[in-house]
Amino acid sequence: MTYFKNQFSTLLIYILLLFVGSALTMLKVTGSSYFIILTIAAIVTTISMIYLTQKSSPNNIEEKTSSSNKIKWILIGTIGALVIQFGISLIEILILHQNVESANTTQLLTLVSAYPYYFIYVLVCAPIMEEIVFRRLFFSNLITLTNIYWAAIISAAFFAFMHQDTRFIIYMGMGLWFAFIYYRSKNIYVSAASHFIMNTIVVITSFFM
Repeated sequence: MTYFKNQFSTLLIYILLLFVGSALTMLKVTGSSYFIILTIAAIVTTISMIYLTQKSSPNNIEEKTSSSNKIKWILIGTIGALVIQFGISLIEILILHQNVESANTTQLLTLVSAYPYYFIYVLVCAPIMEEIVFRRLFFSNLITLTNIYWAAIISAAFFAFMHQDTRFIIYMGMGLWFAFIYYRSKNIYVSAASHFIMNTIVVITSFFM
């Protein structure tokens, strides 16, 4: 499989997953059955995307690094993401006078509370798939077409738009930060791990607030 076909296949199966929910709704599948099927579809898609990633590695960014380097950048990525979220939230509250409650996060918390197994999709599958699509596919390929700065901005804008949340700025910031982590760590699983840990901390914290 050529690199282009690999990337196209990765994007295609991700897009197909996004339509699974709509297809289930059309078929009038609701409740627990809906979220079980959606979770299974996400697991299958994630495994497929990881397989395709392994088949096309390394790209123009990636290279082999030590385990200690990976751990270092996972920690930097996680801490940095949390600091950026906190900083942007302060700006939204103190300067922009905006509501910092994320509609996307609130909805996900409600769903995870009702269907606990759905956390596999939200906390595990989603970060991996998003990093592969928005960082490895969009960001890395856009670098060759533009430059690293425009690649980061455009891929982050796509990332923020896809979340369909009122807090566009915070998702834009996260997109830029994870692009930086991917670029510096040279490993897509490092940014995915940081993304996963950050999401987990945010969700756990939100449950107790």
